[in-house]
Amino acid sequence: MSILELLPAIDIKNGKSVRLKQAQLDSAEQHESPGVVLSDFVAKGAKWIHLVDLDAAFKSGSNSDLIQNLIAASPIKVQLSGGITNEDSIQKALSTKADRINIATAALQNVDWVVKVIKSNHERLTIGLDIDDGVLVARGSGEVIGDPFEYIKTLDKAGCKRYVVTDNSTDGELNGPNLDLLDKVLKSTKSLIIASGGISKLSDLKDLREMGLDGVIVGKALYVGAIDISAAIKTCYQ
Repeated sequence: MSILELLPAIDIKNGKSVRLKQAQLDSAEQHESPGVVLSDFVAKGAKWIHLVDLDAAFKSGSNSDLIQNLIAASPIKVQLSGGITNEDSIQKALSTKADRINIATAALQNVDWVVKVIKSNHERLTIGLDIDDGVLVARGSGEVIGDPFEYIKTLDKAGCKRYVVTDNSTDGELNGPNLDLLDKVLKSTKSLIIASGGISKLSDLKDLREMGLDGVIVGKALYVGAIDISAAIKTCYQ
């Protein structure tokens, strides 16, 4: 069985690590210094982190300097996300040492630009697919983008290597991932899939690994102690 890459999430708002419910900024609960959280994940054996600038994602500000410093200092791999929707934001992201950069669902409003960026940087990019009731919905604005499977066809042709699939209704709810949705996405593409949203217990990680997913982003479950990160690492890699 292939490994399931575990990406503990660090969501940053106003310079602090926070956690969300159902992708809503007004639900954010403040945690602590992102640097402390990162160091803790590293000490416990994490190989990756999923680092999100929530202020950029929701157009309420930016944590650019902090994030650049965190990435530069990180001894483990970083997948960077949050508000990457246009040429300026993608160039800033590419200038960091982030191993992977996740383009936001909102960017698909200009899918021709996304296709162009994929073609020039496909090895380093992932595309975020934030889905609500089977429809792509831009995080932050809530704007409906369209049918995810039609967009996947276009993005696959452009050479997209990897998608981050988030079921917004399960994100931060600890009710388990949307396995049906993930299965449909897996069957629609040969690209790699990273799951996000709803993971609440080790058996969720086992299920996702057995499905053959490339990775999983875990946030709230780690922060509230529903999942022990050391046990999660064993479940995903051994």
